[in-house]
Amino acid sequence: MSVRIQLDDPHAFYTNLDFISGRIILSLTSDENVSAILVKLEGESRTVLMRPMGPQAQAQAQQQLYGRQNQRNGIAMENHKILYKVNQVFPSRDSGGLGGAYTLRAGQHEYPFRFKIPFNNGCSDPHSQQMGPGSGFAGFGLAGLQQLQYRHVKRTLPPSLTGFPGEAEIRYYIKVTVQRPSLFKENRRNAIGFKFLPIEPPRPPKTANEVYARRPYVFQAGLASYAKKSSMFKKKPAQLSDKAPKGEIDARLPSPAILTCNEPLPLRIIARRLNDSPEHVFLMSLQVHLSGSTEVRAQGVVRTETTSWVLMSLTGLAIPLGSPDEEIRKETMVDPSLWDRIPLPNTVAPSFHTCNLTRRYELEVRVGLGFGVPGEIQPQIVTLPLKFQVEIFSGIHPPAALLDAIASRPTIPVRPTVQTQPQAYDPAYPPQVGAPGAPDLDDAPPSYEDAMADEMSPADGPRREYSGVTDVNAPNMDEKGGAAPSYTKQGSSGGAGGASSAIV
Repeated sequence: MSVRIQLDDPHAFYTNLDFISGRIILSLTSDENVSAILVKLEGESRTVLMRPMGPQAQAQAQQQLYGRQNQRNGIAMENHKILYKVNQVFPSRDSGGLGGAYTLRAGQHEYPFRFKIPFNNGCSDPHSQQMGPGSGFAGFGLAGLQQLQYRHVKRTLPPSLTGFPGEAEIRYYIKVTVQRPSLFKENRRNAIGFKFLPIEPPRPPKTANEVYARRPYVFQAGLASYAKKSSMFKKKPAQLSDKAPKGEIDARLPSPAILTCNEPLPLRIIARRLNDSPEHVFLMSLQVHLSGSTEVRAQGVVRTETTSWVLMSLTGLAIPLGSPDEEIRKETMVDPSLWDRIPLPNTVAPSFHTCNLTRRYELEVRVGLGFGVPGEIQPQIVTLPLKFQVEIFSGIHPPAALLDAIASRPTIPVRPTVQTQPQAYDPAYPPQVGAPGAPDLDDAPPSYEDAMADEMSPADGPRREYSGVTDVNAPNMDEKGGAAPSYTKQGSSGGAGGASSAIV
């Protein structure tokens, strides 16, 4: 017996409201008894971290060195089933009761399936973790029971994510299980992975407001002189004035600071002189770096991984910024053609927050300035780092029907808050979700979108290229159902410091 999954019109990636359909192809070399064939649409957010080893933990680890019991106490692990939908393709649910045996003749059998991808993750809903007929205790499997032990947030489904092998990953896949009634014959499984990129949240209305990062600059006069050629064999030194240029540089983004996957930066760079000086100011270099910090959480253990992208790096420039004859504080905008055709790399995932993983971004613009006269520029260079906290959207706009539904949904009366003294608790035993004093589940966006999803068509419009998943295959399920995932490590670097921002 062999079983495989064949998708209809496979996409480069899928998003919310998309239909994902295909066929289960079951090949039998002889007659086989089958009780059911289940197809599952699954998404997992998995994190694994090593617990910090203090003196007590080290002593305990030494005591357990020769025993197999509790040998994994040093590992913190969470696996959230953020998406779980089950479709029974054989026998049909209208054909009668479950648990019987059906004989399939030798040959090839095909069973179609179709799922619609919802908006929100489902790990906070115990009913969504039911593992199908006859599995687990009272209809729940082990994975379903594990969900009750974790703290969950209700958010839009996060994008596919790999690049931290053995530590953090978000995967989506279609899995088929052929259940066999005999205790001596194992169930057969197979899985095929797909990439997922979520629909972006509704964007705020466009305004003229901007977020900016500003740095002053000042050059030191009298430190050196430049030489001016008067002939092929002779140089006549020219002295600097006693008033070197000083000014400030702004880097600006629309407010709120939102970047879009696979699109150029909506960046403006403005120079401003703050004194009278006969020397020119030149743009000598320009670098733009994007830094992504991924917060990995597992059972109270937290680690932050940083990945950086060099969006552009220009050196050897000599672009004059304004003129010494211009009035003080006159704004000079740097030519945006230097960067307005450079999109974000297709390995950049949108910002997201899910139960055990969070991705945030910081943009750094480094401006290198020099001064002098055209053709004779001083070697004195000033480099100004300008930093922003930014959010990245996928670029997949929500359908108009969804925006209209959100705008017209009934408002829920807000219950007045009561100021109460928080109860103290032992940090080693934090309150459980749902218990008095425990944190509430996050609700963003609400489940109203999922309720409306069945009535809406898939999102229309352009879809950006997305290759943020270095290994797009789901765990390769062997015929016995064993997982054999493979990983590819992305480059990472140290984190960048924060920067203040303002709105103008």
